[in-house]
Amino acid sequence: MFEDLDRLRASEPLRQLLKRYVEVADVQAWQDRVMAMDGLKPRDLVDLHGQLLAFDWLEQNTGVVTAGSPGTVAGCYKATAAGRRALQAALDVPVEEEIPAEAA
Repeated sequence: MFEDLDRLRASEPLRQLLKRYVEVADVQAWQDRVMAMDGLKPRDLVDLHGQLLAFDWLEQNTGVVTAGSPGTVAGCYKATAAGRRALQAALDVPVEEEIPAEAA
């Protein structure tokens, strides 16, 4: 789990993507898939979504989905409780407070 948090702390795009799923009004509602983020290629988003699913920070709706507008995937993801906790943990530990290995 600590390696997962280290990856989340080190990757701004990963944190930002998870944050988009965590910071919603209704945490139980399925969210549309984030299809674009500034500075990222579509393939990068595929990789980031894969990491969030692999770490169990996102849950995928494999049941009934509603029809969305062209270019969207409606109601397919929601942040898990583990995802919300991981984001909180990643945001609570500023990088500046970490002790460098040579100073320890």
